[in-house]
Amino acid sequence: MKLLILLSLMLASFAQARIIKGDTLTITIKGVPEGEQGQINGQYEVSKSNQIFLPFLTNMPISTSGLSTSALARRIEAAYRNAQIYTTPTISIQSLNEQKELAKIRDKITTEEIQKFVTVSGQVGRSGPQPYRPGLRLIDVVSAAGPTTFAAQNRVELLRNGKIYIYDMKIPEHMVEKVYPNDQIILKEKKWNGR
Repeated sequence: MKLLILLSLMLASFAQARIIKGDTLTITIKGVPEGEQGQINGQYEVSKSNQIFLPFLTNMPISTSGLSTSALARRIEAAYRNAQIYTTPTISIQSLNEQKELAKIRDKITTEEIQKFVTVSGQVGRSGPQPYRPGLRLIDVVSAAGPTTFAAQNRVELLRNGKIYIYDMKIPEHMVEKVYPNDQIILKEKKWNGR
C-alpha cells in the first residue's frame, strides 16, 4: 500500500515536471480520423529553441518552454482547434526523460520496499510470516508470535541456510541472537517432563 501511495505521488509530480530541451516526447492523438492519427502519433524531439513541429501545423511550431506534459497537450489541442484542423482533438504526451527517471525511482522504491519476512511455527498463537526489520532479535520474534504454555522455550529451533540451531530463551545471549530474512523459527512442544 505504501508503495502505491509513493508511486501515485511520483506520477502526480512528474505530470507537473517541466519539459526540457532535447527531451523526446511521445505524442498520441484521439478524436480525429483514424488515418490521420497515424500521421500525428509518434515521437518528437524538443528543439534547442524549446519547440516541436507537428503535422498539419508546419507553419506554427509549438513552444514547450516552461510547460509540463499536460499543459503542452492542452496547448497542442488548442492549436489544432484554432487552426480549424480538428474540432475535438485529445492529446496525451509522455516524456522519455520522465519515463526514465520514473523507472529509476520505481526500481529503487521497489527494491527498498520489498517486504522481508521471518517465519514462525509450532507452539505459538500467531504462526506464519512476521515482517523483518534490521536488528530484529530472536526474543522479539518469539514474543510477537505469542508462545503457548506448551512451547518448550528452552529448545527454540532456528533454521537458517539449511542448518538448525537450538536456543534457550532463558539464556540472555540466546535471547538477543539476531534473526535475518528467510529465517524459520520453530517452537517445539514440551516433552513429558515439561522441558
